[in-house]
Order: sequence, then C-alpha cells, then structure tokens
Amino acid sequence: MGCNTSVRTMNSPDHHNNVKPTVMPSSQLSIPYSNSKIIEKRNRRTDSNEIIQNFLLVWLDVQVDESTDDFRNSIKHLRQTVNTIEIFDDENECINYITQIQNEKAFFIISGTLCQSIVPRIHQLNQLYSIYVFCRQPSKYEEWAKDWPKVKSIVTEITSICDSVRQLARQCDEDSVRISAIKSLNQIESSFLYTQLFKEVILEINFDQKKEIQALVQYVRKKYEGDDNQLKIIDEFATEYRDDSDGNNRPIWWYTRECFTYSMLNKALGVLQVDTLLKMGFFMHDLHQNIAKLHAKQMNEASNDSQQTLTVYRGKTMPKEDFENKIKQGGLMSFNNFLSTSDNRAVALDFISKGLKSADPKKVGVLFEMTIDQKTKRNSLYNAYGFSDPTTQRDRSKQHEDESSEAYIDQ
Repeated sequence: MGCNTSVRTMNSPDHHNNVKPTVMPSSQLSIPYSNSKIIEKRNRRTDSNEIIQNFLLVWLDVQVDESTDDFRNSIKHLRQTVNTIEIFDDENECINYITQIQNEKAFFIISGTLCQSIVPRIHQLNQLYSIYVFCRQPSKYEEWAKDWPKVKSIVTEITSICDSVRQLARQCDEDSVRISAIKSLNQIESSFLYTQLFKEVILEINFDQKKEIQALVQYVRKKYEGDDNQLKIIDEFATEYRDDSDGNNRPIWWYTRECFTYSMLNKALGVLQVDTLLKMGFFMHDLHQNIAKLHAKQMNEASNDSQQTLTVYRGKTMPKEDFENKIKQGGLMSFNNFLSTSDNRAVALDFISKGLKSADPKKVGVLFEMTIDQKTKRNSLYNAYGFSDPTTQRDRSKQHEDESSEAYIDQ
C-alpha cells in the first residue's frame, strides 16, 4: 500500500576519509552489463509514475564505480528481480530520495562504512522495506544490526542479497495491495469510483488484439530495457499470447506467471497508473472472460453440490493506522487489485506470520474471512485471478482453491 510518510533529513555527517572500497564479486556473471538507465542516474532519477513494480532498489556507496564489469554484473543480477535500481554516492541525496517515495517499497543496499550513520536516520520510514549491508567484514556489524530489525543480512556477495530480495518481492507485492474503505454509500472514495468505472469500460470494449499486443509489447520493452530475462519473456508474449477463445486458459496462465504481466498490472491497478492500464486493457478483458467462463463451468458443478457457500481467507499485514482508519464494522471495503485467498485458514495465518517478521512495531496482521455464495452468477470465481468487487466485500467474495492452496477472486 502507498506510504505518505516523510521526515526531515538531518545534517550530513562529515565525509569518511577511510572508506574501504565495496567488494564486488566478479565471478558471478560473465556477461558484461550495459544499461543507459543506470549510467544516466547521476542526471535523472526515476519518477514514481515510471516505476512498474511495487518496489525498487536503492544502493548507497560513496565509492561506487559504475564503470566496472563487477558493478554492471551485480546490477544485471539484481534486475532479474527488481526493475528500478537507483545508485547513490551522496548520503543526503539518497536519504531525500527514499523519504519522497510514496507508492513503493524500497530494498536498500548500503556499504558497511555508512550503515551505522545512515540506518538510524531512515529505519523508521514505512517505505523502507528491508536493508542489506554489503561489506568485507560482516562480523564487524553483526552486534550492531540486532538493534535494527529491517537489516536482513550483512553479506560479502551480491548473490545473497539477490536471493533475499527475490524471496521478499512476492511478500512485498501482497503487502502493497491497496484497500479503499467506504464507511457509508454517501462517502465513497474517488479511487473506488475510478476503479469501478474503468472496469466497466474495459469489459465493454472490443479490442483489436493483434494491434493491442504490439502496442503493449513496444511499451513494455522500453520499461524493461537492459533486462535480458524479461525481454525474452516479452518476446515470448508477443508471439504466443492469445485470448481464451479456444479454451486454452492462456490469460490465466500469463497472469499467474511471475513476470511483467503480474508485476506491472498489480502496480498499475493499485495506484491507478492510467498509461499502463490502458496498454494492458485487452489483457484484463481477456483475463476476466477467461475466469467468467471457468466460473460458469464451476457453477454447473456446484448445482449438484449440497454446499451452498464457500469460506476463504486472506492474510495481510498493514500499518496499524490504516487498520484503525479503514477496517470499520458495517462498512464496505475494496481491494483495489487482484485478490488472492485460500480456503485453508492456516495458509492465511502463515502469510501474516511471514509478513510480521520485519518486526515493524507499526504493522499489524489482519485475517480476512469471506463467505461466498457459490451459486450467485454475479460473482465470477475460479482457480485464477480477477477483479474484486467492493460492493460485496462487506461479508462475501468468491473463489476457489488450487493445488498450492491459493485461490483468486474475480467479479
């Protein structure tokens, strides 16, 4: 969810004269990395509207040398998970940038030389998701790190950071699902209205799929410039994607795949990135139709089933302030995104437990219990993703379980 927290930065400490160069592992990747986005960072920072994931990575090192193969290889490795990477060699500029982040979470890499002076100044920021100290002597900072829960690891190799970020990225995506609260029908949030109107328009459009696919591919290639892994997937999408007219369930398959389709769409829906939503409109339309078709089949099967309702659960962590402001008895809620649930309560509770491992005292765990009428035609559900309809979120949703105990709602 978006964070609007901001703090005044402190005066910059004296520059360190004994800064040791950061150790960059040269053997991890043999292919040199070249990316104009990284080289030009000194002159231009990525605007929030340009960030296509719910998270980004910020790296602070006063002696970083972006021209070396070691550095480029490290960036290439990190970008397999994180599309936007901001490099800083100035402490105050870095702190100011993190402070101004509103809609994303930041994974933060910092050199050992700077960690003890910088981390205390930013640790309380909600937009700071996790911290990694990259240094030569981890033992030097291990005792200190115990006082700072967001410090996930102190490492000498970039691969350790990449592994951790990859594991936390999905959790970060789920934590970032926005909730709109409606205390009464006379006090409807604008984001609720925009989401509903956009949904209705998208579902009524007859898209020229070939033209729309080409437009999306061109748009996405620019966003993922320099990311060879995603570019290969984008090329695959360009040649193989099709709607569900032949019953192949490809829209669902593409959305559940961990690639640009998932990350870009969830981010765009969460913060209403209009450009991205328009480019992905045909995909959302196809996805809805795919789910609706499967739901119709599921309803026929349920007609012979004595069980009329299904109860599913969703575990979520959120700032305590958001919980107190938005979760009101008798009110209406809108998950402004595609919503995953499980019919296994323990799975949802485990998700909460993982989300609270950050030891952030401002976070609380919330368990959503939803009762679903399986025979209500208005509610499209299946083992897939789809829209969540806020008008029924008070006490019901819809959905079913797949093999991994996850299910996804569409209305």
